[in-house]
Amino acid sequence: MQRNVAILALAAACALAAAGCGGSGRSRSGTSTVAAISPQGRQIGKLSTPGTPKGEQTVPIKVVAKTGAQRAAMALVPVRIDGKSPFLFALDTGATTSLLPASLAKELHLDREGATHRVQGVTGAGNAYPVRIDNWSAGNVALPPSIIDALESSGSEPPAPVEKERIAGPQGLLGSDVLSRYGKIAVDYNHSLLVLDPPVR
Repeated sequence: MQRNVAILALAAACALAAAGCGGSGRSRSGTSTVAAISPQGRQIGKLSTPGTPKGEQTVPIKVVAKTGAQRAAMALVPVRIDGKSPFLFALDTGATTSLLPASLAKELHLDREGATHRVQGVTGAGNAYPVRIDNWSAGNVALPPSIIDALESSGSEPPAPVEKERIAGPQGLLGSDVLSRYGKIAVDYNHSLLVLDPPVR
């Protein structure tokens, strides 16, 4: 059954409001470097976590594009959870928390890791609770065990996106809480590929 996350923009709710800009410096090679910082402004030397697969890897994705005067594109990543599906997750590097519908979390029997909390995004608000995913992958690339949010249904949906009837909507959202485990990511829209580079060294 097709599932749509009605308010994917809620992921912006978890944005680090106090993030600001990182300090800059120069490496021995003379190239400019910018360190990651915490919400309190403290520099973070390494952002990646242990256990991230090493070496550049690519994941075939589905690109939904709108051309013309108002160009737009959405990258949909095939995500398998406990070997099931794949489910299409929208790629959103600006979202600090990955999401999936609470109904899907229950269907997959994902372990709940905390209390329900309120998330606020640019298009509305909703309730979510954290769940643990130990075994999941983007295409054939294993993703690190993570705790993401299960978004509860609000009972109402925002206006349908353009051409919704002709494309399959995303079933979840893959945010920077997972993507930041890699040193660099890139979306190759021309070849419909997600590129995951090695961890930050």
